[in-house]
Amino acid sequence: MTKSIADYFFELKMPSKFRLRYVFKPLIKVLAKGLNKIGLSPNMATILMLINSIVSILFLIILENLLLFSIFVFLTGIFDGIDGAIARLENKSSAFGGYFDSVMDRFSEFVILFGLLIYFRDFILWNIIDMKLIILITLLGSIMISYSRARVEVLYKGDFDIGLMARSERLFYIFLTMIISHFWDYEEFFIFLFMIFVLLTAFFRFFKIRNIINKHNFK
Repeated sequence: MTKSIADYFFELKMPSKFRLRYVFKPLIKVLAKGLNKIGLSPNMATILMLINSIVSILFLIILENLLLFSIFVFLTGIFDGIDGAIARLENKSSAFGGYFDSVMDRFSEFVILFGLLIYFRDFILWNIIDMKLIILITLLGSIMISYSRARVEVLYKGDFDIGLMARSERLFYIFLTMIISHFWDYEEFFIFLFMIFVLLTAFFRFFKIRNIINKHNFK
């Protein structure tokens, strides 16, 4: 059966099912309500998100403490959800708020990956691959994942949050694997896997969006 235009737009509004935002949604709601009561605005929550990312790399670069780094990466992800939740509670979503949140999201992720770049500056994986190259490729893949979604959502209405390693998943992966690496020295291997997952997601998202657009002859 051929899909109707209505079915098509319904399909566009369906992001990938495996999203951590669904898992952490109850926690985000509780924290957002509490912080909203003490007067925290959505933009202030976004700024706190950025501050957490900066604090995380200070622990990583200065103290070389993967545990504390991981904790503040986790807080970065939590506050990334809190700003939007507070905006919805106050019914104060705005064009600038969305823009500010998006820009700070990209900047905070760059900060975290920059911290990893400094931390791994002298590491060579398997005595073959420079870890700086791995992290730079990961950064490029991360940018392409976010840009692909942002660009297509300018053209068409819908949620194109497609693929495994979206922003929340990337932050959670760093959080979880670096905690493990604090106790067992697997950080280089985990970062290599991270690069692979990010690149696969970037390519998957690109080709999936291309196929959806071509299939329905929207050019």
